[in-house]
Amino acid sequence: MLITDPTLPGFNSYASVDDLRQFAITRGYHVPESDDECEPLLFQAMDYLTGQNWRGYRSSPEQALPWPRSGVIVDGVEVAADRIPSQLIQAQCRLAIEAQETDLTPSFSGGGEVVAESISGAVSVQYAEGSSASPPYFPWLTGLLRGLLGSGAGVNFDVMRG
Repeated sequence: MLITDPTLPGFNSYASVDDLRQFAITRGYHVPESDDECEPLLFQAMDYLTGQNWRGYRSSPEQALPWPRSGVIVDGVEVAADRIPSQLIQAQCRLAIEAQETDLTPSFSGGGEVVAESISGAVSVQYAEGSSASPPYFPWLTGLLRGLLGSGAGVNFDVMRG
């Protein structure tokens, strides 16, 4: 069961099934009609988001999820330490939609399956399509979560030579 209130014990999701349905309707996506089928998609999306590198720090050391957070400033405005940003809820909804077709957190199997290998001047290796167990990358996610993600998460920064 989804618990979307960060003040309640067992808080385990930023987005509700209603959030997912509203997101899908306004953007032309389709989601299952059954709440029982939507909840696992939201949990898969939550698992993916939990693995991200976030700015700031957890508002409470006891909280199970990365958000709410303290010390996060977006566009010069501090995000309230007791609030879940709307773009985070949107990101979970979009990832839940992606989870219908994509394994968001694949198990690592040591790399892709090699189907051909040759050495003739240079090494050439071909991997079986879909055999890599790397987590998927969604370019739209970095833009949607701009200002919330920390370094190492596709965030750009200035580098200067002295």
